[in-house]
Amino acid sequence: MIAKRISLLAILVVMGLVPVLRADNKCSAATMNGAYGFSGNGFEIVRQPVSRSGGKSNGRLSSQSFSPVVFVGTLAFSGDGTLSGSFTANGNGHQDTAVPFAGAYVVNADCTGMVAVTEKDGRESHFALTITDGGKEVLAIQTDAGAERTFVLRKQ
Repeated sequence: MIAKRISLLAILVVMGLVPVLRADNKCSAATMNGAYGFSGNGFEIVRQPVSRSGGKSNGRLSSQSFSPVVFVGTLAFSGDGTLSGSFTANGNGHQDTAVPFAGAYVVNADCTGMVAVTEKDGRESHFALTITDGGKEVLAIQTDAGAERTFVLRKQ
């Protein structure tokens, strides 16, 4: 009987602590504030020109395949929901260097969120994210169709 009471008391104490511990992990846009470096990799859909006999393209794009791509870059979160940065990417025999982008982000209290960025050419990309280690690290995955990319961001 005493063992049951002690067990019940221990369970009640632990259950009382869980909300307190979770409260310490609340996140907001201010959690992501300052400069971050990032790296990422994945695949993107590449449309291949249809070739005629003789190996020349007939100008139509109908064949598509996944091509590996890698990224590195830096970005700065404002702490109020805006961001800016640049990246360098290699993929499918092509390199983009120091491509600037700007965007916006939303952070939920459970330390998840969304990011939307626009590159200098107008291309828009979207990401789901999870904040870890009190904002020192962010894990992200691109959510756009035709792009399979993951990223790790570290506070500088």
